[in-house]
Amino acid sequence: MSEISREAESFVCRWLEKSGWIIEARNFRTRRSEIDIVAKKKDILSFVEVKFASDNSATIALGKIDSEKQARIVHAASTYLWANPPSGQIRFDVAIVRGSPMNLRMDTYLEDAFRPDQM
Repeated sequence: MSEISREAESFVCRWLEKSGWIIEARNFRTRRSEIDIVAKKKDILSFVEVKFASDNSATIALGKIDSEKQARIVHAASTYLWANPPSGQIRFDVAIVRGSPMNLRMDTYLEDAFRPDQM
């Protein structure tokens, strides 16, 4: 993982915490995939995929989360949920961060960006 990707993930964690979310896990890994952030707010558990986009590539960054990537994220989420049974709504969000390491900003935060039953 690149340094800018780590910084983007840390930025999103801080952004979520300021919005009332509790970070349950970062970089949760299975053999096949990784979930960048697992966060909880009230009865919602969110698996967050973070993408860093240079100034003109937000659409390209979002396009990198294709159906194969989504399936890997869902598989990792299933593993997480097996060990940590949920008690509410589950969703898959995508955060797109832009800027430079010293000046990151949230470009887009997509709640329910994809759903396992629609893949």
